[in-house]
Amino acid sequence: MRVLFTSAPEPGSVVESAEAWLPLALVHLAGAVRAAGHECEIVDALSLGLGIDDVERIVRETRPDAVCISASTPGIPASLELARRIRATGRTTVLGGIHASFMYPEFLPGGAVDFAVVGEGEETLPELLRCLNVGADPARVAGIAFALGGRVVRTAPRPRMTALDPIPKAWDLLPSSRYRWAGRPWAQMGATATSRGCPRRCGSCCHSTQYEGTWRMRSVDSVAYELTQLRREHGVDLVSFYDPAPAADAQRFAALTERLIELDLGLEIVIWGSVHDILRDEALLPQWRAAGVIHVGICRDPAEDRLDGSAMGGAVSNGRRAVQALRRAGIGSETSFWLGFPDETPATIEEALSRALAWGPDTANFPLLTPLPYTPAWRTYGSHVITRDYSRYNQRNPVVKPDHMELHEVEEAAESCRRRFLAERPPRVVSSEIRRAGPWMVHPVEPVVPAPAPAAPVGEEAKQDAPPPPVPRQ
Repeated sequence: MRVLFTSAPEPGSVVESAEAWLPLALVHLAGAVRAAGHECEIVDALSLGLGIDDVERIVRETRPDAVCISASTPGIPASLELARRIRATGRTTVLGGIHASFMYPEFLPGGAVDFAVVGEGEETLPELLRCLNVGADPARVAGIAFALGGRVVRTAPRPRMTALDPIPKAWDLLPSSRYRWAGRPWAQMGATATSRGCPRRCGSCCHSTQYEGTWRMRSVDSVAYELTQLRREHGVDLVSFYDPAPAADAQRFAALTERLIELDLGLEIVIWGSVHDILRDEALLPQWRAAGVIHVGICRDPAEDRLDGSAMGGAVSNGRRAVQALRRAGIGSETSFWLGFPDETPATIEEALSRALAWGPDTANFPLLTPLPYTPAWRTYGSHVITRDYSRYNQRNPVVKPDHMELHEVEEAAESCRRRFLAERPPRVVSSEIRRAGPWMVHPVEPVVPAPAPAAPVGEEAKQDAPPPPVPRQ
């Protein structure tokens, strides 16, 4: 079969700091499907700035047998419209991603999507395509859902993959020179996932929900081999670790950093991490840096912005310690301080800004609370959600209505906090011995109302503070 893979054909989430955000899931899926004997093509609609019409035209020109769409929650409306048009041409449509894994009963009855992949797709999708190719019964394929006779059929659950090392990758199907990170705009970017899941059970995190607190790691040898391939065969200069908890296992991450120091690939690395992992490894942070880590996005659950009393004080103190420890090791930091809670007021927004300044990261983001309907946070905040238009579930547009603020006031406050943080944060010392990194994830939206810009930075600081432009539209 000829299979075309595409990302959601409209911006599906916050505008990341990459000029184009590499679709690692499509690389994995296309690699697995190609290894099963099918002909594959990747159209990264999101990063290429392609709209629904553009992808539909490509599908009509290339005439694949099946089109597989990967989408996060904000990309679902555009993905369903694209699937509807493609299915009208007689082609099979498959939708995957965490939203599809949980919300398939909501969209399958609409008829746009033939099959939803529930859970991990690297084993499920090749089996489904093989079944379709020989005309077998798809109900025998574990890990999918489909509509049949007016009802939704969910097949047997597929166990999570036990071996993550052998997953084939289809890097050659991407325009690799297209991918950049704003902190290193001259560097070609690659990506990897060194683990799956997360041991933390954050109520708003899709990773925690999808993997139910489980965490599976790849071997050090496998990760090191893949990074070597990315560097030597694909010309990658910087690699983003997409997994939310690569350092969850201290012994394994120490072994990985040691191996990378030995290989001396010349790669720079950006990762996610927790305050706990950073403080646990405080003495080893110079080793992180020597291995290539230049920037850490520090995960914070929105619930941390509603802690009480001493718990909040302790969290702020530990956050500041983690940021300072990273800075001493020459590693940049970034974290988010959440706004838009049901009890939000101008006073609580000022408190959030004060927390950000107390932490003192290199970059502070101020996303808006966006409870997803398949996470525990929905049980807490779902009654305050004012829309089921998933295209707004992007952490920029408010979907929760505060009791004492208007929606436009929340949007304006988020932009004001971002600008004020840049203006009020303590000066940062830039050492020629430290290769600095820019923001890990920023929100380059235009201010809702005119606001005075902070004093223009100069030199290297100007390059770091300037938010990157949105993904260009074609």
